[in-house]
Amino acid sequence: MSFKKTLLGAAIATATMAAGTANAYMIGDANDANVEVYGVVSISAVDYGASNDTGPEDGWALENETRIGFRAAKVMTDSVTAFAQVESGWVLDDGAKLGNRDTFVGFRGDDWGQVRFGRMLTPLYELVDWPYSASNLGRTFDRAWRSGERYHFDRKSQMMRYDSPMFGDVVKFSLAGGNGSENHKDSNFFGGSVSVTPFDMLTLHAAYEAAKETTFEGGEDGYFDTNNPVPPGDTPAWVPGVAASIGDTDSAFVGFELRPVDNFNILGAYKTGSYDSTNNGGGYGYKEREIEAYSIQANYYHGAMNFRLGYADQSGKTDNVTDKDLDVTSISGEAGYSFNSVYTFVRLTQQDDVDFDKDLMIRIGTEWVF
Repeated sequence: MSFKKTLLGAAIATATMAAGTANAYMIGDANDANVEVYGVVSISAVDYGASNDTGPEDGWALENETRIGFRAAKVMTDSVTAFAQVESGWVLDDGAKLGNRDTFVGFRGDDWGQVRFGRMLTPLYELVDWPYSASNLGRTFDRAWRSGERYHFDRKSQMMRYDSPMFGDVVKFSLAGGNGSENHKDSNFFGGSVSVTPFDMLTLHAAYEAAKETTFEGGEDGYFDTNNPVPPGDTPAWVPGVAASIGDTDSAFVGFELRPVDNFNILGAYKTGSYDSTNNGGGYGYKEREIEAYSIQANYYHGAMNFRLGYADQSGKTDNVTDKDLDVTSISGEAGYSFNSVYTFVRLTQQDDVDFDKDLMIRIGTEWVF
């Protein structure tokens, strides 16, 4: 949906014309910016199959990833266009907050690319998230979101990012940097990625990211242990809090997309990363962590049908000792059908780790864009 004029712009223009005899002055021209409303409808019913888990992931639940956003653009010169975007996020119990997904302002040109300022995906995570974590492979390949395993980030809110155009239909790159943690004055972040398409059937990806003095969340105030009911008359089961950990992270990524024919492709990726605490680990119980992971998948398209198989694996060390708690694997399969661009799917994922104990995850959902 596009609007050539907003109601506010029309009102300003009308007021200016009406006050013309009073020498009214308006900065700039009447609003002629292009504004677009867009979004993704995405909802699914999921059973994580966590048979040994007593938390909220037992049984079936609805997960609503529907989001909406607004894009605006205005031509500045023949070679520069100013643009902005504001986007909502996950619909949780308290709703979805506008601006918690990619929200930024920027400038772009056909010949030199684009530069953006604000909150957005990092160059490395943009590759990790899609397509290499598709069909719930992210439960293994994208576990860096977990506070105890974090060695790269998904989004940063105080970032400057440059994306190049495609040079010679072969190569493009992205560079980004900014503040790492807004609550730590010495924190910073930088990263970049490059994609190369030497010929039509193959695309290669590489990325790197590093952050200094990032503050990872703590729980210093303690909490009531609801998983251990207290008999009547006994003292409540209060559990000590965990102090935040501050440290440095880095991560490297390589991947490929091979398309031997139009309706079949194979994708594979490998990433590695580390975390080194600069405050003796805070309350996390460790100072160093090294993790590596890989994923591989195959996709076959037949008309409106889509079939996907994938496998992902993670392993790691804690304080230079092999840590079996970091061993995770996922085997994933998906079958989907596009009903006039409304994609409906079933995903099955066999998850094997200390939290899910070889449980089968089932997700049934639908997705479409507007």
